Amino acid sequence: MFQRILFFCFLLSLVFLTFSCRSRHTEVSNKPKHDSVAVVPTEKIALDALHKDLQELNSNPCFKGADLGYLIIDFTKGKPIMLFESNSRKGMIPASTQKILTTAAALEIFGSPVYKEVTITNLNSVNWRANRMLQKIGEYKYKKRDFYYGSKAVMEFWQAKGIDMKGLYICDGSGKSRNNIISPKQLTDILFKITTSTIFPVFYNSLPLAGISGTMHKWLKGTVGEGRLRAKTGSLAGVRSYTGYVRTLQGKKLIFAIIVNNYTCPTKSLKQRLEKTMLKMVEL
Repeated sequence: MFQRILFFCFLLSLVFLTFSCRSRHTEVSNKPKHDSVAVVPTEKIALDALHKDLQELNSNPCFKGADLGYLIIDFTKGKPIMLFESNSRKGMIPASTQKILTTAAALEIFGSPVYKEVTITNLNSVNWRANRMLQKIGEYKYKKRDFYYGSKAVMEFWQAKGIDMKGLYICDGSGKSRNNIISPKQLTDILFKITTSTIFPVFYNSLPLAGISGTMHKWLKGTVGEGRLRAKTGSLAGVRSYTGYVRTLQGKKLIFAIIVNNYTCPTKSLKQRLEKTMLKMVEL
């Protein structure tokens, strides 16, 4: 009798195990082999968002009839890689972003004696200081202290550094003249070249910091971009330009240049729209 009971229990165990195994097999086999929702890297999402934002600039009323040029490069790994561009080789009126040519050249030529002057000039965009530096560079090279020889010396300085100067022309040190012509690519090329120089830390710290200092103290205030973007600003009637460096939330290092000529919308509206683009760069 006892043996029959054991045999019956054994049969019940086999039935239970068979049913259990089949259930688990069915549960697993019913799952899809791949997730139905693809995982998109954060970097790609941010790149797409910046791309879309830049494309929308052309359809924005503020840029209707205006000349717009920009270039954004990634130099995180030491080599410049273009991310986005539009009319980047077109010569445009740069306004005060031109000061980077004068101040960076002065830093390399004269060194520590001009550190303070360069910082004041770039931070607050002081025209007369930039013009004085330009003339000083002309005197250093040609023994003639004036705008012509100063401009000539500065252009030759950057040409000797390997910058493609085709179409570039300056006639002062401040960018106040409308006769000055520079392309977004030339601005970014110069900013990248400066990163390889010993004067880079001084130059970098002389640029206005978004949300904190100089002519950028109101830009990106209270956003994730505050303290992450340094840029030289430029303004004339119908002209706005910005060029500088960005430390993104993902740890990337960017250089950018944006120039707008001949715009007719309210300046406040234009600046608000460009501020949105700068925020997208920081979020990359």
